Amino acid sequence: MTSPTRIDMADLTALRQAAAVLDLSSRPRVMTDLAGAHASGFRGRGMEFDDYRVYQPGDDLRAMDWRVTARTGTPHVRLYQEERERPVMLCVDLRPAMWFATRGRFKAVIAAEAAALCGWAALENRDRVGGLSFDGDHHSEVRPGGQRRPLQWLHTLSTYQPMEAAPRDDALLQLLRRLLRTARPGTLVGLFSDFRQLGATESALLRKLGQRVELILGFVVDPIEQRLPPAGRYPLADASGQIRWIDTADPAHRRRWAAQYSERRTNAESLARASRAHWVELTTDGEPLVALSSALGRRRRAA
Repeated sequence: MTSPTRIDMADLTALRQAAAVLDLSSRPRVMTDLAGAHASGFRGRGMEFDDYRVYQPGDDLRAMDWRVTARTGTPHVRLYQEERERPVMLCVDLRPAMWFATRGRFKAVIAAEAAALCGWAALENRDRVGGLSFDGDHHSEVRPGGQRRPLQWLHTLSTYQPMEAAPRDDALLQLLRRLLRTARPGTLVGLFSDFRQLGATESALLRKLGQRVELILGFVVDPIEQRLPPAGRYPLADASGQIRWIDTADPAHRRRWAAQYSERRTNAESLARASRAHWVELTTDGEPLVALSSALGRRRRAA
């Protein structure tokens, strides 16, 4: 049974079979004649260095490696192989506000499950998968690779201990700066968060990132953030554990609450469009596979 309050390695690995239905092909990108499983998002010749060999008549002079030629005294050219794999980087928000739910599973658990589903689907595409988690104090990163890398990253998610202290205000900002430094053009980047602290600077960086990579933005929300429960007085704990009471019978308070959520969601969705991102809305009482399938599509069955 899926754990509602913690990220469980067994739960994440059990999603592999279900993830095979997800379509993670690069639909916005132009198809090439390379032999990959998806549309290429890379610029340039779409090749990776493989080896050297002695120059032969008819070889492209632009492939000449002058350093090796000078060292050996014999003309050598560089050999390249086609890039058949796309780097995929999946980012999960583990800040204190994500360890919360009034229904279903914690937002952090939903975010981790959505990222795991995308990771398994990417492996099905023969892509190289890695991940990055951030909590406002530090991050844990596994660079994209083959079968072992995503398993290593899922293990780091499952062993994470939630913070008790309030997070840094610039956690999302620092994440986006890191992605801009490290994500290669054409990378598929998935970011699963409730997108709190999404200010003007973060928005500008996300739009810039969207020009370089293909984005999936997973917006994670709990039902109580969308609307208050029936009229009454309810205790609410903040990030420091301090309890305050909210009165849901006050019509003005209900309107303000709904307006705050609507503004946050609208801003995030508008930013997704501006960043040319795939927008996925995830709820704590819903199933990530259903939301991802609706937003990204399902694989076509072979005839």
